Amino acid sequence: MALDERRVAAALDANAGAIEAYLDDDSDRIARYRDAIERLPTEWTSAEIRAALDEHSYPGAVPTPAFDESESLIVPHRASDAFDHHEDVNAWAREVLQDVPVLAVDGSQLPPTTQFSVPLAYVQSAWALNYHRPEGRLDRDIEGRLLTPDAITRESDEGDYRFVDSQLVGHARFEHEGCVLVDRIAALAAARDAGELDRPPVAIYDGPLIASFANPLAPETRDRYLETLSRVIAASEYHEVPLVGYVADSSATELVKMVRLLEPDRFADDRVVPDAHVLADLTSPWGDRTIPFVSKRDGSVDALETTYRGEAYAFEDDICFSYLDVPPGSALDRIEFPGWLCRADGPAGYETMFEYTVAVVRAEAGVGRGYPEILQQADSDAVLDGADRQQFQRLVGRWAESNDVPLEWTAKARSKELRRR
Repeated sequence: MALDERRVAAALDANAGAIEAYLDDDSDRIARYRDAIERLPTEWTSAEIRAALDEHSYPGAVPTPAFDESESLIVPHRASDAFDHHEDVNAWAREVLQDVPVLAVDGSQLPPTTQFSVPLAYVQSAWALNYHRPEGRLDRDIEGRLLTPDAITRESDEGDYRFVDSQLVGHARFEHEGCVLVDRIAALAAARDAGELDRPPVAIYDGPLIASFANPLAPETRDRYLETLSRVIAASEYHEVPLVGYVADSSATELVKMVRLLEPDRFADDRVVPDAHVLADLTSPWGDRTIPFVSKRDGSVDALETTYRGEAYAFEDDICFSYLDVPPGSALDRIEFPGWLCRADGPAGYETMFEYTVAVVRAEAGVGRGYPEILQQADSDAVLDGADRQQFQRLVGRWAESNDVPLEWTAKARSKELRRR
């Protein structure tokens, strides 16, 4: 039955007061959080903040050394003062990106087949590497993995039968993306060390490096996500290739949680709101960012540890974040990155590798009209749709027939196939 528009409209009218009161209350709350955040650099030192938060295991965030060198949490993008049209953004971005190799990886999946007596699935990851050379060079490829029944089925709690768990396909896709990204980071480092690159490469990951989303999952599943991210971050540090996890329209709350703990009497009864909502009115129209902070969100940060190429890595105090204003829209995006970027010297014109990386990501987002162009390219290459699903099923069927594999169609699937011929 279709949605009854009249009843929905009537319900909205009847609850207009509650909705407006919520918005008014939220605006006042955001204003108070904004005031507290604006006052931080003038009223606190990083040492004082860390001391005040020391009793809390997860205070949201703690400052980096950049805090004591800043008069504001907002770092303005001065070049944008001269922007009148998007072509001005493009011209600036082309200059920043020239000869900078920028990498992105994205993945997609085909769910388990239900047409056959044996369940099969498929995941693939696309990588794109734009060298941003004047003559143009964009390297792209797709790597895939067939998921056999042992990878996409699990035993029942009683252990008396196995069943298909579609969620296992998503877990495998995440791991596959991570493996491809690690391989491409290593390849970039080799090319750089061989003198084949004119400027330092940057890798952009589509999503967070902090895996809070995995916290509700079963321990063995959570560990799969954390190990994948840990290896990606470790590969970045080992090979000295800058890595950024890009989160569009972030709803993270680390800074708000931090100021609540610093001023408990003022915010004790206030609910938490996203950092991006609080910061939005502090930035100018295009390109501003915040100074970096270290994330102390939850245990998923503490659990980021691994061994990569014989070296042990732990990142419980070394995953940083910053917010970036790259319209359209009023929401701020978030970048997450390993702390070594703030400690490493940048190339000519940039004090640190963090500043260089932010400039590259900002320029990519400018070209992409609010979302990094290289991520859009990888997403476009990776996507698997309904037509791909049908093609996969046909390929499996033909392969089984050609190789005398006793892969039988289910009665329902066979009936559909005969009707379509």
